Amino acid sequence: MSELQKKIGRIQRRETTGGFGFGAAARPKPRAMLLGVLVADGAAAKAAIAAGADVAIIDAASAAAAVKALKPLDGAKATAGARLPSLDEPGAAALREAGCDFVVCTLDGTASSAVDTDRMGHVVVADSAMDDTTLRALGPLGLDALFVQSAGGDMTLANQLQLVRIASFASTPLLVTIPADTAVSALRVLRDSGAAMVVALTGTTAGQIATLGEALQAVPPSKRAGRDGREMAMVPAAASAGDHEHGDDDDDDDGDDGE
Repeated sequence: MSELQKKIGRIQRRETTGGFGFGAAARPKPRAMLLGVLVADGAAAKAAIAAGADVAIIDAASAAAAVKALKPLDGAKATAGARLPSLDEPGAAALREAGCDFVVCTLDGTASSAVDTDRMGHVVVADSAMDDTTLRALGPLGLDALFVQSAGGDMTLANQLQLVRIASFASTPLLVTIPADTAVSALRVLRDSGAAMVVALTGTTAGQIATLGEALQAVPPSKRAGRDGREMAMVPAAASAGDHEHGDDDDDDDGDDGE
């Protein structure tokens, strides 16, 4: 299981159970979603993690370029993936050897033999053009998440329903790109639409990452948990991550996911 999938499982369990409960000793409020950042290289990935990002995604032109970019992270306690235009089996093997936690790629650009979610996580690029049959077929693949590029600007109900449709039919959590100045209210909408992680764009500064982290902590807890039939996006998303959860994920709960 990838570290990304473990982090998604933990953040969604906290969200659906309403935090830590029972008046436990005061701890920082957990983030409503994970915070990821698209970066150009390993140095930027290290800087993003140091600034408070939970996950860094290296935007690379090839698997070989991603392997090179991952070298500065060797030995660092960081969850890093790569976004690629295509992925074949040798490229996937090289990425696993380099410590890549997961790969983001399109359906058409990914060789089936390159996907082994027991050895490295996999995230598929999705959009509103995907039909319901295709989205349903994604569920059994055991993907970590679906990567959705936001259109930008204020989200309409029509835009939100498309996110809900993707998350619900695929029974898979979403990673959604956002601008650095996204407001708390917009983050709440994304969380309620099935997003498990928001992804800041390449070039986001350390200060902006810190501000986004604070905004994610300010998102109010979801009131949808327990309302039968009204949590379309959240229930499948949580179930998708939980199907693969085991007790071993507690060993790496180092508090880098917003606590």
